[in-house]
Amino acid sequence: MGNYYNEINRMLDKVIHKVLIYDRKGFKVGVKGEALSLLDLDILRRVGEQDYKKLYALVEEMEMDRGLISSCVQKLALNGYLEKEKSKKDKRAYIVRLTELGRRMTEHNLEKQKELLHFILDDMSLNEEKAILKFLSKINQTTLSNNRKTEEKNNTP
Repeated sequence: MGNYYNEINRMLDKVIHKVLIYDRKGFKVGVKGEALSLLDLDILRRVGEQDYKKLYALVEEMEMDRGLISSCVQKLALNGYLEKEKSKKDKRAYIVRLTELGRRMTEHNLEKQKELLHFILDDMSLNEEKAILKFLSKINQTTLSNNRKTEEKNNTP
C-alpha cells in the first residue's frame, strides 16, 4: 500500500457521495424534463441491448427485488420509454421493449457516457489507463466475493 491511501479513500468517499446525491435527485435526462434514477437508466440500457426482454429475466440479470424493478419498469412505461405487454407464448410472463423515445434516450445517454469517459481518459497514459482498469477490476472482484460470502451465510442452516 502506497502513500496515497488516505487521499484515495477520501476521493472514493466523495465519488460515492456524489453518486448517491445525483441518484437521489435524479438525472434530468428525460425528454419531458423528468428525472430518472441510475436504476431507470440501467434498465433502459439493458432492455435496449436486445429487441425485447422478459421481465423475470431482467429481474434475474439485475439481481434486485422484483417489486423494485417492476415499479421502475412501470414508471418508464408511463413516461413513454418502455412498452410492457404479456407474452403471447406464456400469458404469465411480461415482455418489455424500448419505444422509439426510449431508444433515442438510451442512445443519447450512451453517447454522453462515451464523451465523459473520453474526457476523463483523454490525457492519461496507457499505464495510467491500465492502473485505473486494475483498480476498477479489484473493486468489482471485491464486491462479487462479498456478495458470494453473504449468500453462503444466508443459505447455511
